[in-house]
Amino acid sequence: MTESPKTTLLTLLLALKQLETPLTADEQARLKTVGEQLELDPDDWDYIKEGLMAVIENNPSLNQFYQTAKAQLDAIDGKIPPELLPTEQELEAQLPADEKQRLVKRGYFEGEAERESNEIQNVSTNVLKKDSDKTAKKLPSLDRVQVSIEKPKS
Repeated sequence: MTESPKTTLLTLLLALKQLETPLTADEQARLKTVGEQLELDPDDWDYIKEGLMAVIENNPSLNQFYQTAKAQLDAIDGKIPPELLPTEQELEAQLPADEKQRLVKRGYFEGEAERESNEIQNVSTNVLKKDSDKTAKKLPSLDRVQVSIEKPKS
């Protein structure tokens, strides 16, 4: 089974949130490039994922947190209640004032309720384009998601 972009991006955000050692300048630059690619052409997922995985796999600590978060998400089939996901307001609160105008928002509106919006992609794009590890740590919604996936099933 192929992992969805949503699951991969959420897994990365959770791993960045837990990362104790800051990313190197090179890793930050590579994630920023990936964030820009995600913003410009989110449909080119295979190429984008290749760049993400290169950064993850070359950082043992990040890779360990990524694999742990992936296993936890796989255990719940990647089903996260929407109310636990980062909100636009939370993201805006963590960005400098001059960046607020450039928030990327993708989604489907105007009565097309059968399609889901891309909250995770929106947040991921903006986090990756900043100091990824520091920005991820500031998002309280990632704490909610982490607690949700760590709960044992009854």
